[in-house]
Amino acid sequence: MLEKQKKKQAKKQKIKALQMIQNPQILTALQERLDGLVETLAAYIESLPRVVKRRVNTLKNPHVECAQIEAKFYEEVHDLKREYAVLYQPVFDKRFKIINAIYEPTEKCEWKPDEEDETSEVLKEKAKIEDEKRDEGKKRPQGNS
Repeated sequence: MLEKQKKKQAKKQKIKALQMIQNPQILTALQERLDGLVETLAAYIESLPRVVKRRVNTLKNPHVECAQIEAKFYEEVHDLKREYAVLYQPVFDKRFKIINAIYEPTEKCEWKPDEEDETSEVLKEKAKIEDEKRDEGKKRPQGNS
């Protein structure tokens, strides 16, 4: 019984929220409040000591550099995904045909679990090598070179 009451109350709250969002006066008040927050932030930054403001402004350059590097990273990831999508497509097409009974597998198509074991061993070996490389990087002293 309590669950039904809670569900009813939640539904009423959702309806009220939707009605409030559709009210232009409430939206205007909300926008004014948000604008005030932006002005407050600008005023706060202006109230900081000159040294701190200089640091904040100086930090903007590395921030932009990071954003540019990140953009390049995602661009390359996108290109890589497109490249691999071409490789995946024949596999997806084959799966689609099997699932939709367009292609009926024969006995030749039996699952070979040994291949999976070999693949997992290769992956484990690669992970081990990566861990060793990472550990070597941690052991190297950083600083004056």
